[in-house]
Amino acid sequence: MNRWVFYLGFAFSILSLLFFADIGEDMTEEGWADLERSLAAPVLGLRSVLMSRLMKSLTFLGSFWCLAAVVLAVLLSQRFGVRDKLCLLGLGVGEGSLNGFFKWWFGRPRPGEDYAPMVEEKFFSFPSGHSMGSLCVYGFVAYLLVRHFPRWRWPIRLLALSLIMTVGLSRVYLAAHYPGDVAGGFAAGIPCLFLALVTHQGLLLTGKGKSNVETPGAAEF
Repeated sequence: MNRWVFYLGFAFSILSLLFFADIGEDMTEEGWADLERSLAAPVLGLRSVLMSRLMKSLTFLGSFWCLAAVVLAVLLSQRFGVRDKLCLLGLGVGEGSLNGFFKWWFGRPRPGEDYAPMVEEKFFSFPSGHSMGSLCVYGFVAYLLVRHFPRWRWPIRLLALSLIMTVGLSRVYLAAHYPGDVAGGFAAGIPCLFLALVTHQGLLLTGKGKSNVETPGAAEF
């Protein structure tokens, strides 16, 4: 990881943390509910029978079971090195635990009947676990794939970005989360992903995290 990439990622992670903290503070203030309702309105306005079926299918891509299956597939693959797998596993467990703590700490209820929820969720709402988990898992898997298949870096990046954004959109569409929950999930996930990337690159630089692939120039995401 180049020095300027590290500094840029570090600065972006700090800004994301500040943004997350700002949402956590603002969502209890007067006027925040109206802002979120205005942001959600265009998405909720897209509802139709066909779109609802599609969104219910797409939101599964950010579920615990789907993300766990992705992590398991990487763990069982012989293409990836031990350090690749350990970093991904640590990221998955870490972000999941952190998300659960944040939900408990903020204790924000799920969207009410005025949002006409299309799915039933039992735990607290902020931040969105689907959004945070998707960003971390799909983001890190994309990083690993780019290292192994550098020629396909842009299709891989675009696919990962599309998956992440689609999952976030589906949570608002189904009224499983407020827009602020999704934004908060992304904001909380960015520092987690950055830490995992830095850890992986640090291990590689010391020679302790040598990957199975030695493609020149493939180390950059």
